[in-house]
Amino acid sequence: MTAAEAGVRTHDRADLFRALGVQAEPPGPAQARLASLLGLSRPTGADWTEAFVVQLVPHASIYVGSEGMLGGEAADRVAGFWRALRLPVPAEPDHLTAMLGLYASLVEGERDERSGPRRTLRRQARAALLHEHLLSWLPAYAHAMAESGPAPYAAWACLLRETLLAEAADLGVPERLPVHLRAVPPVAADGRLDDLLAGLLAPARSGVVLTRAHLTRAARHGGLGLRMGSRRAVVRVLLEQDPATALATLAGQARGWLARHRADQPIIGPAAEHWAGRAAATAELLTAAAGQAGTPVPAPGTEMEEHP
Repeated sequence: MTAAEAGVRTHDRADLFRALGVQAEPPGPAQARLASLLGLSRPTGADWTEAFVVQLVPHASIYVGSEGMLGGEAADRVAGFWRALRLPVPAEPDHLTAMLGLYASLVEGERDERSGPRRTLRRQARAALLHEHLLSWLPAYAHAMAESGPAPYAAWACLLRETLLAEAADLGVPERLPVHLRAVPPVAADGRLDDLLAGLLAPARSGVVLTRAHLTRAARHGGLGLRMGSRRAVVRVLLEQDPATALATLAGQARGWLARHRADQPIIGPAAEHWAGRAAATAELLTAAAGQAGTPVPAPGTEMEEHP
């Protein structure tokens, strides 16, 4: 289903954003009803756990923060946006449901204002939320969910991404990089494993969103054994088994992400450019490390497939 078919028009796009956000909550009667309205299949509780607990936790701070973890300065920055609008800050201000609900409210506020300064201010707030706090991470998140999530949430992610890009096209390409991404350092190239892992698993630093599903496919692609545990532990085990093969395979993942981010640049602008630049640097770093570890670097076009 396309965003147009789902109703991305001025008068009902607020409902669409709110409905998409509600789907990130555990499934119940409300989620089932909205899924039906959106043309999505009804997810189970197991589907939700796999999507939002095992694969991709739906908090902005994980994807735009330097640490790749919940909370921190990134979450504080999102909370500050709520305060700037003079709204109560929810317990989880950077949760996807809360952020899409806030965006829906801003769309409604702009729609309900007549022409004049107040309408302009509401549109500016809406654009700031979209460019600073949504497009800075959600396109990559939706890509990853479409690849790694159970079928109901993979379809949800595709609709979310399409809706975001339609909104971005409506509001125009921003001139500046989102504040979240301006001070994020790249992946360290000092050769220390812990520094490499920290950077690789912080999406805004590496330009790569690595889910457990991605790592499972990477292990299968490289003929490596897989151990249950945190993503950091899984990557460490892959690198310890066969550093050359693991590094080359991860470099292929980074090149796949580079292509995705480049495709987004005409619509999203500086945020996608940041993600593309980081993915390119990560791919180069991993490729060089793989070569030093003694494995041939795959020729262009031979990277592992990243489709479900």
